[in-house]
Amino acid sequence: MTNKEITIKDVAKQANVSVATVSRVLNGRDRVSDATRKKILKIIEELNFVPSTMAASMVKKKTNMLAVVVPEIQNPFYTAVIGGTVEIANNEGFFTIVISTNGNETEEEEFFESFLSKNVDGIVLIGTHREAGFYRNIRKPTILVDRYINDSGHDGVLIDNYRGAYEATKHFVDYGHERIAIIDGEHDFNDGKDRYWGYRQAMLEGGLTPDPKYHKQGKWLEEDGYRFAMELLQAEQPPTAIFAANNVICKGVIRAVRDLNLQIGEDISLIGFDENELAQFVQPRVTVVARPTREMGVQAAEMLIQKIKGEPKEQAKPKKVILDVELMKYGSVKKLK
Repeated sequence: MTNKEITIKDVAKQANVSVATVSRVLNGRDRVSDATRKKILKIIEELNFVPSTMAASMVKKKTNMLAVVVPEIQNPFYTAVIGGTVEIANNEGFFTIVISTNGNETEEEEFFESFLSKNVDGIVLIGTHREAGFYRNIRKPTILVDRYINDSGHDGVLIDNYRGAYEATKHFVDYGHERIAIIDGEHDFNDGKDRYWGYRQAMLEGGLTPDPKYHKQGKWLEEDGYRFAMELLQAEQPPTAIFAANNVICKGVIRAVRDLNLQIGEDISLIGFDENELAQFVQPRVTVVARPTREMGVQAAEMLIQKIKGEPKEQAKPKKVILDVELMKYGSVKKLK
């Protein structure tokens, strides 16, 4: 078949899915499994399939299509960023394609080398790569969200991770806690580094020396939150407070507390970073550092579309927008003195 003969039906037939499923992938809808989405995108690339609306727009060198590239789509944080991006994109007449890299640098590279990436007008990216050179090679207008790499050459939308962690830890200190643990993940990006240093600074300002045995560092996963919380809570001298440095780690900590038949806000004080469903519905509700997740997607999409339209003109250097956070105090921190 020549490129002109290839239709969406051909893609659907080769992928053994319905035309509607291919259409959902092309339009960035979320009712498609990650495995199916990847299979369809691979076939699209192999067949060099160009949707008719895209083909027409390519003559004008404009597709009215954006890509949102995220490490995974199970984490509510990423889906909120996607939601904010899609909202603005729809309002401005852009289609949105969502790509999950599974937190894998190779899969991220494959997207940027693919036919698909070359035929979007711009990209909202929560990256996996740790090297600035990778980002500098991206020629499409791109906005980095949450994870920012200095010297990347791209604008970014971030939150004040340092302040959020500082305020959470200070709340523990103000309530008389001294044995304050932190469970976090890798410090490969600004978010992990800033949260750790915010925790550390609040401890030092409170006259406390951070104890290495109360710093548990693994992946940013619920399983690590659970495993490390079990270790901490069953130690000879357990902490009186735990700062869970992201939403899924916090879920793991809540599960561990429950499995040990302990009570949050009594046996152990807990603060999470970002909302999660368990933190909202356990009693007492867990105090969290709330961040404007959907707004991050909104801001990124607005900045990206301005770039695509050529507004503003050349900037002297990349711009970073840092959104504020708020410590939402509920009942999960016990006052010791």
